[in-house]
Amino acid sequence: MTNAAWLILDRFIHHSRRRRGVIGGDATTSSLAKDCAGRHVRVSLRIVDPPAVSRLHLHWPARPQIALPFTAPAAIAAHRNSILFRMTVPFDDYRWWHDTPSFPTEHFVYSASLSSSSPPSLISLPPCFYGGGIDPVLDKAVRQHRSQRQRIIFDEDMGILCHGGDNGDFTVAHLACRRKKLQLCLLHHLPSTGGVAMEWSLQKLQIPLDMTIDLSSWRNDVVIPIGRSLCWVDYYNGMLLVDVLAVSAQSKPNPQHLHGIRLPAQALKSRRLYDDAGEPDPFRHVGVTDSGIIKLVCVFADYHPHSDDDFKIITWTLVDISKGSWIKDVDTIMVADEFFGLYSSATQSCLPRVKPTFPVMSLVDPDVICFLLKKERNNLTLMVEVNMRSKVLQSSAL
Repeated sequence: MTNAAWLILDRFIHHSRRRRGVIGGDATTSSLAKDCAGRHVRVSLRIVDPPAVSRLHLHWPARPQIALPFTAPAAIAAHRNSILFRMTVPFDDYRWWHDTPSFPTEHFVYSASLSSSSPPSLISLPPCFYGGGIDPVLDKAVRQHRSQRQRIIFDEDMGILCHGGDNGDFTVAHLACRRKKLQLCLLHHLPSTGGVAMEWSLQKLQIPLDMTIDLSSWRNDVVIPIGRSLCWVDYYNGMLLVDVLAVSAQSKPNPQHLHGIRLPAQALKSRRLYDDAGEPDPFRHVGVTDSGIIKLVCVFADYHPHSDDDFKIITWTLVDISKGSWIKDVDTIMVADEFFGLYSSATQSCLPRVKPTFPVMSLVDPDVICFLLKKERNNLTLMVEVNMRSKVLQSSAL
């Protein structure tokens, strides 16, 4: 899993424990499916309490053991009791192993049962071909599994929204921003409607006239569920809220389906320090609690980005979605000396004195944030859970 995959699983863990009554210790559930080549795939989940790291394990014994660098499976997004993840499916024919980017990509949704008597499910999503192109020469590379190249879909542009109560309904969406235009690919899984086969649809979103976000510089970082919408977030620009349940293959583009929210002015003044495409930003996070509180968390280190002793943690709360109004949480601001001053007990004094990264807000208490502490010299990595309002380091874990 990626450095930030635990952030995705944390959203799942809080919901799963609350719904199923799991309050402590380890819990493991698994489910079985097949990949597009007909090989069996089993997924299991090891659940532990934050800030410890829960893990999604992929068991795929029939996969060809290729020697080339291989794209590892990755968790993409989670909502309620479901996790969206992707994996690359290698060919059996070794003659194609020189070109791993041509391997098909497959997406699955793992859903833990909300009833202790029912097993979890593992659903293989159909491939999306919109924009994949039809070329007899190029498509030859994927004919072992499929007759056409897939649409290029980046993890950070995908999200999942569970809806319809406990019926197992969910929607997976991919938003592409190209040349100030927005294309939305949607896939609805609606078992409550009679098991209609899943199909992708493509919509061009109409941009509202009052849009205040500059889409020419848009770079998506994360997708989060908010109500009946999915929200695409650029940590250095703003948020694009899309009502994915109102958009369908038959509906005409409607500016009411899309709503833009700018970030607070202070957050907009900072630049992106890490510019590796596809890599998670280590200093910012937008999260929403189960009760609907939306917060932006920033670890500011603009002037001395490589110093561990000069940073400030600031959070904002979105108080009005329609107006895009933010309020700074002045009681939760924390500077470096205050943060390191939390290392009080004998155990906590062993924590590395390094800049906290990858902040994640608790789904239960918006004042509680988890951070990653990584000591490069001895390869020590820990997670800490901090209550920013009471200024207490609540727990830590390797």
